[in-house]
Amino acid sequence: MLLELAVKNVALNAEARMEFQPGLTCITGETGAGKSLTVDALGLALGGRADAALIKEGAERAEAAALFAISPELKARLKELDLSAENEDELILRRVLSRDGKNKAYINGHLSTITLLKEIAGSLVSIHGQHASYKLLDPDYQLSLIDGFGGYAELAAEVSERYRVYARLRSELTALSQAQKEGALRYKSLRYDLEILTKLNLKEGDYEELSERFDKSMHAAKIAAAAALAQGVLDSDEHNVIEILSARADDLSEVLQFEPRLQPIIDALNAALTELDSARTDLSALSESFSVDDSAGLNEKLALCHDAARRFGVEPRDLYKLQADLEHELTDFLSLRQKIEDSTAQVKAARAQYEEAAAKLSEARVKAAQDLSVKVQDLIRTLAMPDGRFVVKVTVQEGIKPRAQGRDEAEFLFSANLGQDLKSLGTAASGGELSRLALALEAITASARSTPTIIFDEVDTGISGRTASAVGAVLKQLSRSVQVLTVTHLPQVAAAADAQFLAVKENTPQGAVSRIEPLDRRGRIEELARMMGGAVVTEATRQSAAALLDKTHD
Repeated sequence: MLLELAVKNVALNAEARMEFQPGLTCITGETGAGKSLTVDALGLALGGRADAALIKEGAERAEAAALFAISPELKARLKELDLSAENEDELILRRVLSRDGKNKAYINGHLSTITLLKEIAGSLVSIHGQHASYKLLDPDYQLSLIDGFGGYAELAAEVSERYRVYARLRSELTALSQAQKEGALRYKSLRYDLEILTKLNLKEGDYEELSERFDKSMHAAKIAAAAALAQGVLDSDEHNVIEILSARADDLSEVLQFEPRLQPIIDALNAALTELDSARTDLSALSESFSVDDSAGLNEKLALCHDAARRFGVEPRDLYKLQADLEHELTDFLSLRQKIEDSTAQVKAARAQYEEAAAKLSEARVKAAQDLSVKVQDLIRTLAMPDGRFVVKVTVQEGIKPRAQGRDEAEFLFSANLGQDLKSLGTAASGGELSRLALALEAITASARSTPTIIFDEVDTGISGRTASAVGAVLKQLSRSVQVLTVTHLPQVAAAADAQFLAVKENTPQGAVSRIEPLDRRGRIEELARMMGGAVVTEATRQSAAALLDKTHD
């Protein structure tokens, strides 16, 4: 539960500290005195919107810190996160707002993200604001109240997750179907393009080799003539250089015994003969290669390469890459049918899982709606609506598409008087009746949600007279199971409180300042008398205030 709240430079509060006890605590004060600033400051500490307008005029930053006694479960969670306080049974949540926008959040003195702070705070405090009655007219909010009352958070989260999976798979199937439709339009063109490239049958480096061979073929005649002349000298029947040199080497070898100095010369001639013989062999092979190549054929294939390159907008040397891409694209298109079949099966399975979870949630919501109807109707009859009837209607929408919140629509129906038909809340309830219904629903559903601290910020707006006593009794009863804080303008509600704080605004040389101070019995009587009698407080109103205070605490 909430133990203490400390604020500095929040709105009109220069500095304030409030200590809280179990039970019902009320905050009262004149209009504009800053009663709701306490709720604003606490909301800030709990991770609410960081608005620079909350910073007191003239100050550079504002701070709000809340101290809580925590459950063993939260204590263990903080320990896992290494965020425990020195006293492990307590928790301090703190926010700092700066005019330069550098806002910070702390958990037990450790710098934290807002997301984590809000997650932890959500299990500690539930705040119900001044406009709760208007929210009751929102069907989505009505559905959330049913879920909160029934305790179906896990089941609702499961439905939402199964919807997310179904929606993702459905989107993937749609994308595959669109790809198949687009591929079908391109299929003929793709096959034609691939046929062109397949006929060319190019691999990496083929175009470069083809260009080189074509260049050579253009000079083939000269190369062939030169090679023939050289080959004729080396390989002809007459004037064969190799045979002539071989004969002369033999001649020299016959006289070597008479002149040893001939040996190096003979060796040189033999080496030359070996090189010349190798050259003759290479020339023969080269001549044969020129006889195979056809310059006209090479030119035709190069022209086909250039035409294809222009068609596809690539360099001729990169045509082989394009062929691989087109083959991959064609393979992908042909495989789409199987992918679509597989995806369709997955979508059907996900849809079935969603429908199963949604049906369970619908069944649970219908039961919770019946229970909530009974509880609210019983409670509003203690709030000066003895003939009031209240029904929570849950309709399962089978024909609509799947939704993250399930297939259900909620509607709150109300009748204030005997003989009147139940009608939609927005048309059947007056402002005061709507406020009482909101309070009853908030009290019942807030208790069911089991947050240890519940705050009501003037949810009793529009209520007065004898109904106010009943409102005080409802809040009093609720405070027996959870800690309740309420900002109120009703003396009957304030009198029912176990503790009371007064918000006071006063003018100082530095400007208007709001302060919050706890009231003892005498102070409470004085404040209750003001609330009952207005600006003029008489001894009679003081006596009435004392009697009201005593009556609610008998």
